[in-house]
Amino acid sequence: MKWVWPLVLLLSGCSGQPSIAPGGIVSNNPCIDAILAEIAAPGQVAAVSVYSHDADSASAPLDWARQYPALGTGAEDILAAKPRLVLTGNLASSGTNAALAKAGIKVVAVGVAATLEEDVAQVRRIAKSINRVDAGEALVARMLASQGDARDNLPQDQAPSAIIWQNGGFVAGTGTLQDELLRRHGFRNASASFGLQSWGVLPLESLIRNPPQVIFMPVTPQGDADRELASRQKLLKHLGGKTRIVPFRDQLLFCGGPTVIKVAQIFEDARKAVR
Repeated sequence: MKWVWPLVLLLSGCSGQPSIAPGGIVSNNPCIDAILAEIAAPGQVAAVSVYSHDADSASAPLDWARQYPALGTGAEDILAAKPRLVLTGNLASSGTNAALAKAGIKVVAVGVAATLEEDVAQVRRIAKSINRVDAGEALVARMLASQGDARDNLPQDQAPSAIIWQNGGFVAGTGTLQDELLRRHGFRNASASFGLQSWGVLPLESLIRNPPQVIFMPVTPQGDADRELASRQKLLKHLGGKTRIVPFRDQLLFCGGPTVIKVAQIFEDARKAVR
């Protein structure tokens, strides 16, 4: 899986920013930044991901993230920051992680959670690594409280169909955290009806031929190419009132942690509207 944030962000806006204090905790992952925004103590974070400084790619609150210097994903940037702890995604290159290990820098890496249980475990791991266990448990409690109980929902063959359809036709299929959240809030993930498994790409034409009852998708320009925006407009015009279109920003697709609370509210509101 690839991050879909623009490469230009890696080159943007780093000049003139405050220097990164050595010996601190740094993150080069926007999903981890969103967790740190909830659980880190004031002054505990030395730098955040460069993605978190941009409104089109940030998962953490911008006003929180912009308090801190931005850090790129390359080994050179991280080594220059001289951190004592690096929080990163498992998508970080093996070369970067090897260079950090050689320099004796501690690294805590987490991947893209496939289940809510795995997501909770990741939050706890990050919280433990920065000695903020209690704050981590408070966030976990909020995450779990936001979720519906899948056992109380309609059987899947009776549940309203829905799909998360993002830029480039990117879809979260079965075996993903987003699939579990859809089911917990009473939806049936329609991705399987298109022959998709896990993460996949669904062309606009295929979606129009067999639209689900609800489509969660971006509906306003957010750094998108003109072609992407035109595709959305075409879809909206073609479907008319047959399918409910629910705004769903790209940032909500990849992250767990506090993001699942936001996603849960969107799904719950949509489910009530379908009822």
